[in-house]
Amino acid sequence: MAMVDRAIDGRSVFTLIVFLATNIIIIAPVSVPIPLRVWTGARQTLIYLRALEPARGYRAAPRFRFDFSTVPVIAVLLLLATRCIGGEDVYKGIVGSNGIKPYDIMCLFISLAYISISLDATGLLRFLAFWVAKRGGTSGRRLYLLLYLFFLAYGLVVGNDPVILSGTPFLAYLTRVADMEPTAWIFSQFAACNMASLVLVSSNPTNLVLAGAYSLSFLTYSANTVLPFLAAAVCVFPILTFWTFPTPKYVPRMVNQPDVDPRVALIDKSGAIFGSVLLITALAVLVSTSTAGLHVSVWQVTIPAGLLMLARDIAHDLHVSAILRMLLSQERDELVALDQADASDGRVLENTADEVQAAEDHIEIIDISTGRQRSPAQSAQEDLGPITTTVRTMSQKTLQSLLSGLEHQMPTVAAVMPRLPLALLPFAFSMFTLVQGVSVTGWLAVFTHWWAEYAEKTGPVGVVFLMGLISVLLCNFCGTNIGATILLASILQSWIDRYSPPARMSAGALYALAIGSNFGAFSITFPASLAGLLWRSILYQKGIELRTLQFTKLNLAVIAVAMTSACTVLIGQLYVAY
Repeated sequence: MAMVDRAIDGRSVFTLIVFLATNIIIIAPVSVPIPLRVWTGARQTLIYLRALEPARGYRAAPRFRFDFSTVPVIAVLLLLATRCIGGEDVYKGIVGSNGIKPYDIMCLFISLAYISISLDATGLLRFLAFWVAKRGGTSGRRLYLLLYLFFLAYGLVVGNDPVILSGTPFLAYLTRVADMEPTAWIFSQFAACNMASLVLVSSNPTNLVLAGAYSLSFLTYSANTVLPFLAAAVCVFPILTFWTFPTPKYVPRMVNQPDVDPRVALIDKSGAIFGSVLLITALAVLVSTSTAGLHVSVWQVTIPAGLLMLARDIAHDLHVSAILRMLLSQERDELVALDQADASDGRVLENTADEVQAAEDHIEIIDISTGRQRSPAQSAQEDLGPITTTVRTMSQKTLQSLLSGLEHQMPTVAAVMPRLPLALLPFAFSMFTLVQGVSVTGWLAVFTHWWAEYAEKTGPVGVVFLMGLISVLLCNFCGTNIGATILLASILQSWIDRYSPPARMSAGALYALAIGSNFGAFSITFPASLAGLLWRSILYQKGIELRTLQFTKLNLAVIAVAMTSACTVLIGQLYVAY
């Protein structure tokens, strides 16, 4: 974002107020009822245009929710209407400027997210989690350590979101059947996957922002973040074990292992192999092209990879649908032959037609944790649930409905698409635009001057620790870690362009921001990251309710140790490298 030296005026103040108000509402979303007259008029218009079917009975007007997906967009429109920003600023918020390319970042993130979620839909993560759990045996402490290491390793490759999507329901199931208090296990998982997301550029949108802003190759970024990550990972586990959750109430000495074959969880073995190879290949190409200095945009690598995974899912679903059609045809022929045989013997039952018509026709998905049977539609909606195994029973009526729509014809695609973080697109583009507005109205120059004064007086050590502290705090009070990273990266970019600080100080501030933007997810509030909101939502669905005060209390020691150890190693690394 370009820094503008202009006097602070009324538009500058209004822009900053809108920016701060946007972040506050993102932290504490609100919903308001839509006026009945407005709702009725809108419904009648849609019905007249035949875009909506008339509804029988009274329907109350819905509520409009002001949250991360709506408020930033409204804020941008408000600043445009008041002429605080112009169309050029919106353009830069989407296309980018000074090395930050929002569209490139979002293309990479969504593409890799599809691959990771599709890979998760094959049951790979849950298969591996069960396999690791089996290695833990009946020792609670050993199982706790193995799962912590597993979530670190898996999160390092695929990022935090896939681990939360499947790992959280897995832990809810594991702790329930083993009769364990789940708190220690879920907090360990949440800290592990968010620490692991620091290492690879592709694992978190905040990493993409920083790499783009400073034109860092993927290998350079990872080389500077892997040691701080390892230091934090090593130091956090003893804190979790002996300080935060010290008693057997949380991590019992002996556990009851679930009697589940891990292979049951692997729903699609070929898909797991294909997705794993594709993801690793895409990451390898990203690292090699950026390291070699080739002028290849990241979307040119990730979008083809994402489309290839989508094509594989479609082909797989169509293949399965063809098999179901064949089975349907065979069963229909058998029913006709049976009916003819009964008629020829004079033993036709009066209720045969009714029984065939009423016969259950479905693919049952049995939830191992509860024994419930779920329809395919419920399965797609509850795909965050525990391990499932498919038991197929064929009959006519439900198979026809199964093949009638997209959800039935392509269940994998229908299950993956709703889990894509598409709501992140308007949020991210709007936040880039809001920061651009803060910049052009003069505030970025003010913030940059404050930071330059502090950096000059404290040196690299002060820069690293203060940037780490500020980034963690702003994750909680600046519209998630994405909003915080966009703002702070812009300040650092302006500081480097204007004041040309020593390389040791600029690198220290950059990587301290990377550490804080990832670790800030497990600090004070759930909205510190979108991953935190997703994690809390899944836990609530599984009957595990967490309060913000509890979240803060249990994370304070963990985030303090994680940030201190990572920043200390970063400082030592700076003095060796520079």
